[in-house]
Amino acid sequence: MDSTGESQTAFVRQSEPGLGEEVMDFAAQNRDEAALPGNCNAASAHADADFSAPTETDHTEEGWQISQSLRAKKKQANERKFQQAGDFSADSRPTTDNQPKRRGRPTRWRPPALPKDDLKVVFRPHQGLPLKNVTTQAISDAIVEACQGKVRWDQFILRIRPGSNIALASTPDTTVAMAMRGVTSLNINGRPHPVNVYVTAGEGTRKGVIHSIEPHTPSETIKASIRFRTQSVTLVHARMLGDSQSAVLTFFGDILPRYVYYRGGEKECILFRNTVQFCRACGEVGHRTDVCPQPDSPACRTCGMRNAEVNHDFTPTCAICTGNHITGDRSCLKRLKPIRKQSAKPPKKPHKPAPRWFQSEEEESEWEYGRGGAPKSRSRTRTPSKNRATETGQPGQRHPKSTSTPKAICQDNMNAQALPRSKPPGACPAHSNPQADAALH
Repeated sequence: MDSTGESQTAFVRQSEPGLGEEVMDFAAQNRDEAALPGNCNAASAHADADFSAPTETDHTEEGWQISQSLRAKKKQANERKFQQAGDFSADSRPTTDNQPKRRGRPTRWRPPALPKDDLKVVFRPHQGLPLKNVTTQAISDAIVEACQGKVRWDQFILRIRPGSNIALASTPDTTVAMAMRGVTSLNINGRPHPVNVYVTAGEGTRKGVIHSIEPHTPSETIKASIRFRTQSVTLVHARMLGDSQSAVLTFFGDILPRYVYYRGGEKECILFRNTVQFCRACGEVGHRTDVCPQPDSPACRTCGMRNAEVNHDFTPTCAICTGNHITGDRSCLKRLKPIRKQSAKPPKKPHKPAPRWFQSEEEESEWEYGRGGAPKSRSRTRTPSKNRATETGQPGQRHPKSTSTPKAICQDNMNAQALPRSKPPGACPAHSNPQADAALH
């Protein structure tokens, strides 16, 4: 047997108990032979002996390798990494499972949805009032005070949206919504803050945008100057879009008019898509410039650097998509918010189950006619089948549908017992039996 075969035998004996010393001696002998020059077989035996020697990370049991968990593999990889770096200090050792681990950020639950059928009133404060630093009860008390006793705090639900710096009040009462709409300022912490208040569109509405309108045009003027030819659509609200020359029209209906007439002039009505709001005062995303909560910390409109000098070096950087262009540029792919697709569910029609059987053909025809279909009738020009003509004796006569169910059979038997038996035709009255007739009747 050559040295290769002997090394394989040594590998087999390694798994047997009580043979550890023989394996170690055989491996040492192979290493000594491998040290001699020109001994190729000895070198091969030395490689096989090294392969057969057990290691610290080789968990074998009767030739089967035990799979390690992902945590154990990561732990061993970290240990090898620190050993290769030569850092064996106590501070640089990886943490074990017994040591406490740092917890991640706690999960933030989203608030529940507001009632779907309620009216939503939006309070948008002017510059200088960050709503994220004000409690909800303070804003609620300010709204009740501004409505002069017409509204109670238990008639609405108030929610703050710090990203947009707005307060949203949900109420099912139209009177409460109209009273809130007349509010012009809120007294918070002993200081009046002017606000813009408007009622958002509810379910079943669509918004469109028209351009080239005079800035700061009142909503009543825009609404009175709009005409359209689309049927089954009603103009609910109209307002200017900030300081721009665009107006937003809110229609109630399932169709958005493609063209409207403003003071007699035809204008294209484009589907309104919310833009990602960007403040040019502080450089933050989520609110407009006219309602900036921190106007005292200006930022560069081009690069977004805070408290930048006048002649500083800058590179155009978009705060929305981090692209190499000015924030809000028309070439920005993320300037407009995606449209939420609402799945239109068709109304459910009342379904009337069909009866299991019909007593006659007329009943079936009436049921088909009630469903909206034409009553079934037999063609007069069709020749009846031979079997049907033979059974009835009359050509063209149809049998009613069979009602051979257990319930129908029992009902027929009871009806047959209740009816009197008639005399057979051609019977002689003289041969009639009065006692039998009395028993029958």
